[in-house]
Amino acid sequence: MIRRLRSTDNPTGMSSMAKPRPWMVIALAAALVGQAAEAQDRIPPPPPYFAVAAAQSDQYEIVAAEDALAQSQDPRVRAFAEEMINDHTTSREALRQAAMASGLPPPPAAMDSDQASLLASLQSLRGSDFDKTYAKQQVLAHGQALAVEQSFASAGADPNLRRFARSDLSMIQHHLELAQQMRAAVGDS
Repeated sequence: MIRRLRSTDNPTGMSSMAKPRPWMVIALAAALVGQAAEAQDRIPPPPPYFAVAAAQSDQYEIVAAEDALAQSQDPRVRAFAEEMINDHTTSREALRQAAMASGLPPPPAAMDSDQASLLASLQSLRGSDFDKTYAKQQVLAHGQALAVEQSFASAGADPNLRRFARSDLSMIQHHLELAQQMRAAVGDS
């Protein structure tokens, strides 16, 4: 389910003292995979919700990639992260233009609480543990994004956002393939 963040929401969804536990991350990842598989069969979300979900996905990808550039020494991970920053920054701008063309406010650059939890778990890791978890999260995140974008591209109610989703599909599919290759190269966690 997609929900909008309010200005009073804690973007991490956790108290400032809480640390994600490994079982929480595994459960969250399993839930994301299940949601991605179900999203292809669902009715697409209303246009404002799709715009927020796509913006949240872009924001998560950009911030996670920035962390990868700061943490990873693996040239494959770093190259992937640079591509994520470039492509998702471009995607975020195209989404903003599509939303405005449809009379919607530009979606905020924020993550949902699930994405913030994934990011928090990633930020606590170093070395090869970071690389493996980053690769695994990228496969999950791009799989989920692909399912949502496919759903909206095929039957979304707004023509501008539907065009955006259609144009984004090849990028997301490419990123999913790259993430799978990166995951195989750095090893599975």
